[in-house]
Amino acid sequence: MYGDMMITIALCDDEVKFLDYYEQKLHIITKKHDILHEIIRFTSGESLLFYLEDHPNQFDIIYLDILTGDKNGIETAKAIRTFNKETKIIFLTSSASFVYDAFDTNPTNYILKNVHDNKFEDIFLSTVKSLKSNPNERQITFKSGKDCIMYPLDDITHFESFKRLVDIHLSSGETVSYYYKLSDLTSALSNENYVLIHRSYLANMQYIKRISTQ
Repeated sequence: MYGDMMITIALCDDEVKFLDYYEQKLHIITKKHDILHEIIRFTSGESLLFYLEDHPNQFDIIYLDILTGDKNGIETAKAIRTFNKETKIIFLTSSASFVYDAFDTNPTNYILKNVHDNKFEDIFLSTVKSLKSNPNERQITFKSGKDCIMYPLDDITHFESFKRLVDIHLSSGETVSYYYKLSDLTSALSNENYVLIHRSYLANMQYIKRISTQ
């Protein structure tokens, strides 16, 4: 399935034990799925950005620790986004409290160290698959009677749950409703660019412009 791909990966973490750990995991996964790959390691955001000055489009995927060196991972990601909007950034973090600070860097996903480790392979393969796909081919399907209706994920701003219905809010301004459980949607989209911001709202991160607290 993946044998014709060559994936270039950056691993950025200031702790060598995590660089070793995730590099080994990636070697095991890529061997298992026959994915050609190259991994380059960095121990700080500064060294990664210095490398990217000469190789701005080098990496397909960047694993970036949020707390690394003098320049934290969020600052590093923001700097990367000034010249590269396409590379997939996956944050590695020991605390979920930083997740909302990173929305405007358009991350692909987050991995909580020692918590989401069982999801590491699924997140990696989903990200690799997205590199091959046309974004408009990423769809979700709902059944309406005998019909199956498909919506591109990038056209959905958020899902809203009300009793037994889920409202699908589209970027066009249209809203459609189906009988569905938000918990099932959250599980189905766990490897996509969606985040549960409230027990009744599942939001597409690319449409989130600001986070505020009351």
